[in-house]
Amino acid sequence: MKKLFFYALCVAVLSSCSKAQKKDQVFEKIWKATGGKSTFEKSRFFEFEFAVERDGNKTPGRKHLWDRYTGDYRLESVDASGAKTVTLFNVNTKQGKAFVNGVALDNEQTSQAIQTAYAKFINDSYWLMVPLKLQDEGVNTELAPDTAINDVKCNVIHLNFDKVGLTPGDQYWLFVNDNTGEVVQWTFLLQHQQKPATFTWAPYQDLGGGLKLSTKKTNTDGKTTIYYPVAKVLTEVDKTKFTQP
Repeated sequence: MKKLFFYALCVAVLSSCSKAQKKDQVFEKIWKATGGKSTFEKSRFFEFEFAVERDGNKTPGRKHLWDRYTGDYRLESVDASGAKTVTLFNVNTKQGKAFVNGVALDNEQTSQAIQTAYAKFINDSYWLMVPLKLQDEGVNTELAPDTAINDVKCNVIHLNFDKVGLTPGDQYWLFVNDNTGEVVQWTFLLQHQQKPATFTWAPYQDLGGGLKLSTKKTNTDGKTTIYYPVAKVLTEVDKTKFTQP
């Protein structure tokens, strides 16, 4: 009996090691597809615009500028009336200032604007950069069974979270091309949703400096597309962009 128990324990340990090794290999493929972890670490300034098209109707995009090293951030958005809001803040301290049509908001309005801007930062950057964030603190990952999409073998990574982010109950499944390491599709079940949604990813493109990401995701029902008409890694930025509207 002891021998059987020891044998079963050894099999379980070997199986666990094998799964961990495979997951590490999948992560390595993903990093290679994006240009490498060192490339991301050297990418300081990100400029991107998050836009949505639903049933053929495009909404005004939100413009982001981020100093990833300092946390300084600029978000520009336009509401349905045409009013332009510029929020200048730091994603680490969540302190800053906000303007509507160039007029500074009072303290209470500024606080609300920063809270809203931070939520947009979390959402809009995640749609673009999730392949770079799989090993962030508080992110739990496990391999689901491999599957095929359009006859292409894909490794599947399941994500959930340890009380991090604004919606820690969200779950994601990333489908990774076994050959290229590119995420070709993801399915997610958000904590407020009853049914999961699936979006296919356009092929990766170079944002600058060798960092590669997908800038277009389309719902499999064909009704909604998330896209980035602007997505760049910049080598330098006018610092007044973070201080002046």
